[in-house]
Amino acid sequence: MIRKATQEDIIPVAELYNEAIDYEDSRIKYTSWQKGIYPTADTARLGVKNGSLYVFEENGAILASVILDTHQPPEYRSVSWGVDAGVGGALVIHTLCVAPKRSGSGVGSAIVDFAKALAKEKGCIAIRLNTTTRNLHATHLYKKNGFTTAATKKILLNGQIHCNEHYFMEFVL
Repeated sequence: MIRKATQEDIIPVAELYNEAIDYEDSRIKYTSWQKGIYPTADTARLGVKNGSLYVFEENGAILASVILDTHQPPEYRSVSWGVDAGVGGALVIHTLCVAPKRSGSGVGSAIVDFAKALAKEKGCIAIRLNTTTRNLHATHLYKKNGFTTAATKKILLNGQIHCNEHYFMEFVL
């Protein structure tokens, strides 16, 4: 079940972020996330405060989380998107995190489907996101769900982390 997150979900979501970062650190680093810098409990806390954090829960366990809002980071301004969504016309997927043990199980696709339905409900005409070019799991997830790449460029993630190249991807509703 996907639902809006509550205050009680902040710590489990932060633990999910750390689990994903630890998993990457023990293998191949494919995101730009850094423990204690981004994402953190403060990321989840702000998402709850803004009403934009959603969780995928199964049998009482949070297996995934995502922030969905219409805030496009500054880097998005220089991208030649497929459609002109104007201010508030694109839903943005931020910080999609699936528990490593559930990777490839369809949880990510369920969240993308949820985002598509939410975007339609909000009257958006597109869904946008960015992910590192190294993140093959995420890139595959988004491409198989109809997203196309609008640009590839380096960014400063969350204003703090210098990143390798990111894909800027879009799904037009």
